[in-house]
Amino acid sequence: MEDDFFGLLTTNKWPPRWVCGEWTSLHGWFYILSDLSIGLAYFAIPFILFYFIRKRKNDLPFVQIFWLFILFILACGTTHFVDAALFWFPAYHLSGTILFITGIISWVAVVGLVKVLPEALQLKTTDELETIVSARTDELQASNKKLREINSDLDNFVYAASHDLKSPINNIEGLIAMLKSTDNKEVADEVFQKIEQSVSKVRHTIDQISSVVKIQRTEEQDIGEVFFNKVLEEVLEENVNLVETAKPQIIQNFAVDSIHFSHTTLKSIMYNLVTNALKYRSAERDLEIHVRTFSRENHTYLSVEDNGLGIDLNQNREKLFSIFSRFHDHVEGSGIGLFMVKRLVEKKGGDISVASEKNKGTTFTVKF
Repeated sequence: MEDDFFGLLTTNKWPPRWVCGEWTSLHGWFYILSDLSIGLAYFAIPFILFYFIRKRKNDLPFVQIFWLFILFILACGTTHFVDAALFWFPAYHLSGTILFITGIISWVAVVGLVKVLPEALQLKTTDELETIVSARTDELQASNKKLREINSDLDNFVYAASHDLKSPINNIEGLIAMLKSTDNKEVADEVFQKIEQSVSKVRHTIDQISSVVKIQRTEEQDIGEVFFNKVLEEVLEENVNLVETAKPQIIQNFAVDSIHFSHTTLKSIMYNLVTNALKYRSAERDLEIHVRTFSRENHTYLSVEDNGLGIDLNQNREKLFSIFSRFHDHVEGSGIGLFMVKRLVEKKGGDISVASEKNKGTTFTVKF
């Protein structure tokens, strides 16, 4: 075995291939040139793969398999060069050893390929990647559109809120200065009363800011089965003074008893729609409010209808759900109620529509 190992280049035990059998020049050189051509191709391919690996080394999957195939292809090319050399240099021991090594490398490559095959099958095709990129692009565009809307709303709100805060703060400063300069108790009491009114307005503006920020940023966690009649009861109880003043006839017709939804969100929606009906009532007739639910085409609907002052939709439809839009100045309000309702409904994948006629009444319909 020692002689065999150190005798890889031994040539005196075998004749050159030219003298084995009856080779013609055409047949022999055809065989030699074919071997050389295949060997050169086998050596060219690894250099191309090596160049490819260097250019894509940071994002190329299965790099180890690439290197294994480079070694395998080089070994195969070497066998063809040795085979061509046997025509003059009959080192058959060397040829057999190289073939044996090539066989081992070949099976190592096979095992490595089998191991990575399941992971390789998970790779996306070009069409699949294009579909994913297209879907992600659509999501990004939708997110950007939503972000622009939020930024626009917040910009408008900050501008209006800063304007609303400036006036009461200036009033407070002036009233404090007046309070310092007077010893009259009656004047002081009147000044304190005006300060309380200004502070109340500041607090109201801050509450508005909190409401808008909450609707833009929070995600309700209280999702479950919510009953419409229970939510309506809560809204009316929290506005008992307004209900006693308006003395409405509230007609309930809940064909759909409940919905799987956020209790907080549903209450906010119903709160704004019902209190709007209470506040913007007509002095010419008794107030009637119809609150009903119904189902249509696998969707649940909530409808709040009143016979109040109504809205001229021909003039105001476009800005009806815009922030700070108000259509009746004789009632105190913030102008963010309908804006909040629309945002809450759309955030949950729904929609809201309105039908109204001036001096006859308004109907808001929420589609969940």
